Amino acid sequence: MKRFNNFRRMLLPVAALAAAIGLTLGGCTKVDDTLGGNLIPDNQQMRAGYVQLPRADELNPKKYVETRLFQTDSIVSSNITYGYMGSMLNDTLGHRSAGFLSQMVNYYKVDSGYFGYMPIFDSAQILLKVTSFGRDSVTEQSFAVYEVVSNKYLTEKPIAPNKSQRDSTFYLNFDPVAEGVYNPDEPLFTFTLGGEGKYPSTTSAVTLEPTEAGKKYIRRLMLQEGEYAGDYSIYSADSLKYWVEAFKGLYIAPNPEKPLTEYGKGTIFATELTYSGLSVYGRNRVKDDPSLIKDTIGMVYYFYKDGAEFGSVSVNNVKHDYEEATIARRINIEEARETAENRPENPLVYVEGMGGVVTEMTFSPEFFAELEAEIAKGNVDGKNFKTLAFSQVRMSIYFNDSDYEWEKIADGTAGDILRMTDQMNAYPARLGMYTNYKTLTPISDYAYIYEQNYGSSVTLAYNGKINRSRGCYVMDITGYMQQLWNSYMEAKADAGGEVANIDWDKVKNRSVYIGPEAYGLYTTSFGVLQGMPTQAGTAEPNNAPIRFSMAYNLIK
Repeated sequence: MKRFNNFRRMLLPVAALAAAIGLTLGGCTKVDDTLGGNLIPDNQQMRAGYVQLPRADELNPKKYVETRLFQTDSIVSSNITYGYMGSMLNDTLGHRSAGFLSQMVNYYKVDSGYFGYMPIFDSAQILLKVTSFGRDSVTEQSFAVYEVVSNKYLTEKPIAPNKSQRDSTFYLNFDPVAEGVYNPDEPLFTFTLGGEGKYPSTTSAVTLEPTEAGKKYIRRLMLQEGEYAGDYSIYSADSLKYWVEAFKGLYIAPNPEKPLTEYGKGTIFATELTYSGLSVYGRNRVKDDPSLIKDTIGMVYYFYKDGAEFGSVSVNNVKHDYEEATIARRINIEEARETAENRPENPLVYVEGMGGVVTEMTFSPEFFAELEAEIAKGNVDGKNFKTLAFSQVRMSIYFNDSDYEWEKIADGTAGDILRMTDQMNAYPARLGMYTNYKTLTPISDYAYIYEQNYGSSVTLAYNGKINRSRGCYVMDITGYMQQLWNSYMEAKADAGGEVANIDWDKVKNRSVYIGPEAYGLYTTSFGVLQGMPTQAGTAEPNNAPIRFSMAYNLIK
């Protein structure tokens, strides 16, 4: 335990001094037992303590924290090197769907005359490098590929405050239909992913089914029609600016003609754009005798090309329809939105990726009052402890079928242990904790950038992962809690030492956000856990609300 480290360090020089005295006076017959006593600190300058909130004996625990749903559209969805596509139907979250648009650039050199005489279009494939997908990849999904017909989302985007020019930063609420990006009534191609025995491989080339619009689009790419018919300059390396004006990119999304209809089915696929794109295959003819085939031809257009000055913009968009959920307590997304003035308390902790709902947790005055009571308890014998320093603070967020007592988990009296086991396998492997979810500003203990930079050589005490034997997520939030307590003490001092007069807005970062880990914002998994303490008589009570286990030292 860390709580005794400071005291132990204070005693080390004393121990060394005592050893030296022993060596010097070892031959004496009389020893002064008080020698060096003035160097030993008064061990009543601090006192160790430990408290859990809620306490084990609280039948109707106080509301130490308040939990509320929170949803923000300020999650960056552009130029993140991945494209997300797919659809999911779920009893709890309703319907989730994702699609992405991407510019594309030609990969191989196309010399003048390459397409030859009267080229024939044979086939086209969508190139994918699927890097992740959810639990259900056996349900076949149909996708549509559309031509991006307008660049106004880029060229007419309002200039951000304090910026001198437009940028290409977009967020998950980007609406390609409202922006006029594509014509939803005119797909170029369709294709399918998933299905029994057709699991997505790491790298896939999926054959596309072209529409008439798609065939016409290919003829434009082969310079047989359109503005650049016969003009190979558009394929030159220095014409990328003109290329993205002529061929603005593709938009890929679930096919509206074949929607997902079965609950508990579907998934969202992630493809790495550096290795994804469109490939086209064909043949050209002998000019003197068009009935004869001269050559095979092929082109590859990648969605992202490293170092390209133009043609590397991509934007994901995700839609959530919570109204399609079938559970009784459906999420009212209007109440959860960041813009809502008064978001109501919710007894459950929701953690959803893909720009969905997460949980805001606010420490209540009762929480600080209990810590004040710990100080008062330490002063009953006339001591004058003023504050406390935390040596370790752990926060535990419990599954709905879990309990504070592991014995109740093991014997099944806490809930359905098989259901909880399945949830442990399905829920996010790790939770993040942020003081600002929009900017992904973490609490000090969750230094995810530092962790990412140093890889396996660094293990954060924060943890944030599932403790399967206890049926909960566990986070070490010692640093954050000390900062929170210090801010509370400052606000109390500003109030003249009167708790009743504290301006709670001055207690910095009293609210934090529990969400997916920082590098898993687009996870398809989600979790619903026990949140704030509930009162007796609540329809769905939390038997194991969020718990704080705190070791501390009282200090004068």
